[in-house]
Order: sequence, then structure tokens, then C-alpha cells
Amino acid sequence: MMNLLGEKSSRWEWRTNPNNTANRIFKRDMKAIDRLLIFDLKGPFAHFRKFYTSSSSLSYSFPPRTTIVGLIAGLLGRQRDTYYEEFSSSKCRIALSIRTPVRKIMQSINYLRTEKEDGYSRVDGVIRSFVERNITKYPTAVEFVVSSRLSEDIIYRLYFWHEDEGLLNELYERVRGKRFVYPPYLGISELLADIKIVDFIVSSESLREVDENGFVEIATVVNKDNVKELDFGTTEQTKILQYIDEKMPFEFGAGREIKRNNGFIYEKNQRVIRGRFKTSHLEIIYRDPEERRENILFMEQAG
Repeated sequence: MMNLLGEKSSRWEWRTNPNNTANRIFKRDMKAIDRLLIFDLKGPFAHFRKFYTSSSSLSYSFPPRTTIVGLIAGLLGRQRDTYYEEFSSSKCRIALSIRTPVRKIMQSINYLRTEKEDGYSRVDGVIRSFVERNITKYPTAVEFVVSSRLSEDIIYRLYFWHEDEGLLNELYERVRGKRFVYPPYLGISELLADIKIVDFIVSSESLREVDENGFVEIATVVNKDNVKELDFGTTEQTKILQYIDEKMPFEFGAGREIKRNNGFIYEKNQRVIRGRFKTSHLEIIYRDPEERRENILFMEQAG
């Protein structure tokens, strides 16, 4: 990495416009974060379709905030397109970490035409279509996210807070008892996921807001607008860190209209993001001694 003087540098500085409207909207502290629900999503395949793809369905490496909100709303039984205000960025906080290294593979899938005029509104019509092989197929290339480790599943860890304590408690009970209204899945309904509670922190003693001016290691994906400087770890003591920037939808408005897009940074090999950031971060102290302390930044934090 070269700096402006042409000298080698292991650090990279991200500069954003201080007058950016998004920066002003998301500049909030975390004094209200006194409880946090943490759970893991696990499955062999995932597909989070990039909004700008057409014929070939490319995938993000991790679920956008809009997908996470849809997942949580489904677990609670909210109907489609009715929950955007309830889970807006002003009412809840979401963070995500990728717990396993991931890669992408391309597969060809045959979609079937199942229109009413083809007889698919009745069971006998479906059977007749298959017996007579009167089937219209649409081959489509689809990109899937899989674990880089053979025979292992992908694991995403979600951190969720909501200003409505009753909603947070209901979600905890549903996830703990696996009493979902709609089942969890990784992007599309064919890719069902297992879900497991990691911790439900209800004590502020286990959640510590830290305002760090120096470099800090963050376990979660980071909003690009929150980055001051990134360290690529090219010293002998630190492995090289590989950061990837994904632009994705951040929030939906009425009529499923995208209100805003944001860039998010993650580390390719499931290591931490080491950098300096514009906002304070949250240090989590797990009750389980096998879980290490970790630092997180919420997706809503944009400096």
C-alpha cells in the first residue's frame, strides 16, 4: 500500500464528507444500549441477491440490514412490507459478524414456469404437466455463499437491540423455544437456517461503551462512513488483513422503496477489522467463559 508521498504504508485512511446527510442522521451515542440479544444463524448455503444484478443472480457475502430486518420480522410474524417503520434505524440497532471464512460458487438452476394458465392452480394440473412433460424451464445462474472450510456450515452472528423491550423479549423467547411464525432462512426460502441463542445480555455491566481514539479490533462488519483509518496488519507480528467493501441497501421505506444505500466493510478471512473509527464501540462481556470478549459496531453507526 502506498501513501500520497509514494512511501509504503500498512494503513489506509478513509475520508468522508463531514457535511454528508447520512453522517448527521446516524451520529448518535449508545447510552440506551442496556440489553442485547445475540444469536447465530447457521446453514450450508446462503444467497443474498445484489440489488443491481439482472440475469445472473450475484450474492453479497453477508446479509444486508434490510435482509436481517426481514428475517427478524418473519420470526415475529410480521406481514410483508408492514414492518419498515417498526424496525427503522431510529428504533433498533443491528450488528453482524461473519464467524466462518466464506467463498462464492456459481451454480445453474432451472426455474419452472408455474402460471395459472399452465394448470398450476390445481393439483391435477400440476401432475398432468409433469406426466406430459409440459414444463417450461428457465435456466438461471445463481451465486451461492459457502464456507471456505470443507464440510462446515456458514455461521453469521447477529446482535440486536430494540427500543421496545417487549419486542426484544418476545424475539428472545421465540428464538430460544424455536417457536417462529416464519422459519429462518439465509436469503431465499429454499436455504433454511438453524438458529441458536448465544446470549441475552440484560445487564449494563456486560455492555461497555468505549470511546477509543487509537486503533481497535472490531468483530463485526463496519459502516464505511464510520472509518477514519484501516490497518492492514503488514507487520511481522500481524497477519495481512484483506478488507472488502460491499455496497448494499440499508433501509426500506413505504412501498419497499430503498431509502438509502450504504457501503460496509468486512475482512475476507473472518478476522477482525483493525482501525480507527469516528464513533465509540460497544465491548461485550459474555457470560459464557468459552466466548471471548469482543468489540462491535452497529450497522447504523456512520460517524
